[in-house]
Amino acid sequence: MKESFQTILIKIFPSLIIVWCLTMFGALYFGWFDGLTFSTNKQDLKGIDFFAVPKSFINLTEGLSAFNTWGGDPWGPYATWYLAHPAFSVFVASWFSFFDPWTSYWLFGIFSLILFAASAFIISRDAESPLHRVLPYFFLLCSMLTFAVLYTGNMHAPLVLSLTLILSGLYKLAYHDAVSKPRGITLLLAGLLISFFSKPIVILFMPVLLINRITRKTAFISLCIYALVSFLFLVIPVFNPESIGLAKTIEIALDPAFIKENLNIYKNNYVLNEYMKDNSIHWLNLIAQSDHYWNHVDIFSLSSFMNTLAGTRLPGVIYKLPFYACLLLSLASFRIKDRFRQMEFTILIISAITLTFFLGYNTVWEYQYALVLPLMAYAPLLYRKSLLSRTELYVLMISGTGFLLPNLYFLYYGETDVTHTMMNVIRLDRIIPALVFYVLFLAAAIRKLMRG
Repeated sequence: MKESFQTILIKIFPSLIIVWCLTMFGALYFGWFDGLTFSTNKQDLKGIDFFAVPKSFINLTEGLSAFNTWGGDPWGPYATWYLAHPAFSVFVASWFSFFDPWTSYWLFGIFSLILFAASAFIISRDAESPLHRVLPYFFLLCSMLTFAVLYTGNMHAPLVLSLTLILSGLYKLAYHDAVSKPRGITLLLAGLLISFFSKPIVILFMPVLLINRITRKTAFISLCIYALVSFLFLVIPVFNPESIGLAKTIEIALDPAFIKENLNIYKNNYVLNEYMKDNSIHWLNLIAQSDHYWNHVDIFSLSSFMNTLAGTRLPGVIYKLPFYACLLLSLASFRIKDRFRQMEFTILIISAITLTFFLGYNTVWEYQYALVLPLMAYAPLLYRKSLLSRTELYVLMISGTGFLLPNLYFLYYGETDVTHTMMNVIRLDRIIPALVFYVLFLAAAIRKLMRG
């Protein structure tokens, strides 16, 4: 009997995935992918986002702020500004501070790939068919977005793991028996805390999680832990050695205009003032950059795409509408009386909210789209549960192919002047799939809400 195509895929996928992972590390070392993207054009940006991470912990041991990236002795050939939660510097960055910079970079790359593989493993445990148990590894590991994370050395893999844990926790709470409920709660709590103490995008999930009766307690506990630990990292001198003081922090936090004018790293030409060395900058920077717009070939936000297309800067509120729509639906979810349906709605709306970052934030880098990969991996599972139709699944998979392939920069490799039109062509296979994913997940959430 001839083997089915699905059986053949199941057999060859593991080998293909291993070969691809080895190829990615070979490309990092030998430059095989040079020229595929703007960032890899000359190999002079490799690890650009990484070296500030261990440096943040080294700074603390020397009595400097974790955010004072360019203070003290240099560590690594170059660095962008450290902006993660100050706790990340102690709990994770410290592990990589005991090696020389380039050894540390390679170890962090292995660490990041392990987190991607762990995310795939978690999703595969929720799958019900052999093919669906293999596909998450393909989506999470065989993507140029994964390579972008490894190349830049950005600490984005913990956030990918965080979203995976959250979705898996919600999935278990929705579809598994009562015995699995504690595990679902544990996964949800772990996912929330990992994000809170690295990149706190999950703050956007709080409205729907607090409204949902099953997740309310877990969300509240995570917020309490987050608030307590964050407060300690503001007031304990060894963790915040260049503090401006709690009173001054509160005063600044209540003055958004001052923050936008004085705490924006780009406006300040990468010069850090005293406010930007205080641990509060981790939160205040979100305000500082909220209205900042930068049209650059490496920026992949909807605003950069649409403003370039229109030839003018459109009102910023337009790009916040996708999130406002999700927030409105989240607040309306109290009308869903059936707990099972409420869990399904929560899965869909959180998926849509995740995508609003790419649609509503101005400064979106390509590696950040790796956060979409868990959504792509969960889509076949949601189809099996009738949360997505067959047509919606096909559209998601076809459009999501753009996330697996390189962006279109290679079409213009060697061009000395990248025009605005070229920039938009380069952004196409990031922005368009993100829009498609958002519309489909939002539509599915609306259907679930209307059925009550």
